[in-house]
Amino acid sequence: MAKISNTGIYPNIDPVLADYFILTDGSDDLATKTCTLTALQKLFNLDVTSTTVTVSSILLNVLATQDFELLAAPGSGYVLDIQKIIVFMNPGSIVYDFDSVGTIDMGSLATGDITTATLNSATDYVASVYNGTGGAQIPENTALILSKAGGDPTQGNGVLYVNITYRTLKLDSTF
Repeated sequence: MAKISNTGIYPNIDPVLADYFILTDGSDDLATKTCTLTALQKLFNLDVTSTTVTVSSILLNVLATQDFELLAAPGSGYVLDIQKIIVFMNPGSIVYDFDSVGTIDMGSLATGDITTATLNSATDYVASVYNGTGGAQIPENTALILSKAGGDPTQGNGVLYVNITYRTLKLDSTF
């Protein structure tokens, strides 16, 4: 039998929460079973997810007329508990000329604005947009959206990366 450290037989991967791992079930005569990383995460109350969403230059150039979904609505009986949003603007060869901020919200709950200084930066620019503060009502089954009031930029070709740390909470007696 190959050793686990033999990456030729057992290649390294970047795991996702739907991946499985093998464990021994102590309550079933030490039978070998599988478990998802999501189940392990819940066992230790580590249900926070961090994801990075890429907003291409094509989407940034039409943001005034076309909202961009950062996180899908979690489903009936669930809410997204947004804990932190950090953005990274990676400018292209042509700097944007946005005339107003980009807004990240969930329905009526505004979670933060991406400043024009960030959007129009000529150099790599990282900014904290939301850090989990506030006491507003969180709308049920609502997507996290990036939108912008005002006109589209007339130039620009950079890429915006939005890193979101969040939990999906079920609205029932296990809340």
